Amino acid sequence: MIDMRMTFIFIALVLGTLLVVGSSGNFRSYSSTREVAVTVVPHDKEYLGFTCDGGYAAVVTLRANSYLYFDALNVTNNLLEDEPVSITLYPDYSGLPGGLDVSIETDDGNPVTLVSGEEHTFQGYVIAGNVAPGEYVVPVSMGAVWDGGGASISTCPIKIVVVGDPTINKTLLSGNTSDIPMKTFQRWTFRIEVTNPAGEDLDLTIADTIPAEFNVSLAETSASSGSYSFSPANGGGHGYSMPATKMEWNVTVPAGGSEHIDVMIFTRVNNGNQQEFTSCGDYPLNNGAEIKGYGIVSNGLNVSVSCEGGDDP
Repeated sequence: MIDMRMTFIFIALVLGTLLVVGSSGNFRSYSSTREVAVTVVPHDKEYLGFTCDGGYAAVVTLRANSYLYFDALNVTNNLLEDEPVSITLYPDYSGLPGGLDVSIETDDGNPVTLVSGEEHTFQGYVIAGNVAPGEYVVPVSMGAVWDGGGASISTCPIKIVVVGDPTINKTLLSGNTSDIPMKTFQRWTFRIEVTNPAGEDLDLTIADTIPAEFNVSLAETSASSGSYSFSPANGGGHGYSMPATKMEWNVTVPAGGSEHIDVMIFTRVNNGNQQEFTSCGDYPLNNGAEIKGYGIVSNGLNVSVSCEGGDDP
């Protein structure tokens, strides 16, 4: 009898040990794991789908002191039920600098309603004033309301890229600039270079004036691109005086690129049959060249004529 009792006790101890080894539970807690499968879909396949490209709903590029309309965000009602949805966009303009104004459709609080399966492209408008070139981001959240429900969704932001205006520079490639003797033949070649920092080609007109003391050598003038012309200023002068020369250069400057024109000029023999320069002092080789329509003017080029060896006027 004692042997049977000891046998039962031994079997109970063995079973208790197996129970402890085979379970992570106890009287106070129990832990277990299970597999969970989650289906991830792109933004445009979600119940309220929207398009993103490279992490942005839209990338808008424009120059300072310009404006542009753009497609801000495309949204589709993919709800399974045949349920119309009222959608309002809530852009956050707090990170924009002064001089950069953006407006996106429905940010005035008036929603757009989409029936099931319908899509809509929300429009935007940006005005860039005198703002520093750079990249500016507008976060956008979307509010959606339907019968019996609603949602607030963070969409992809909108990136505004402001590029600078075209620039123009004038460089003297050859010729004397100081201590030039009076009444001696001289020649110079200067370059006008225009650079376009924008993301699109620009059709530009460059105007310049060469003073009356100089002629232009058309045979030794050339441009990297475009067409150019030279004509007498003021209809060819008045009476005894010789006219200055007007230059116009029409050129397409590619996005992110530059173009140039090289102009060769030389001193004239004036109407008194004297070789310029007939007096000493400082002379402009030409005025600053201007990008028409932008009010952007290049630097000018000047030379100095020596007073030694000649008579002052």
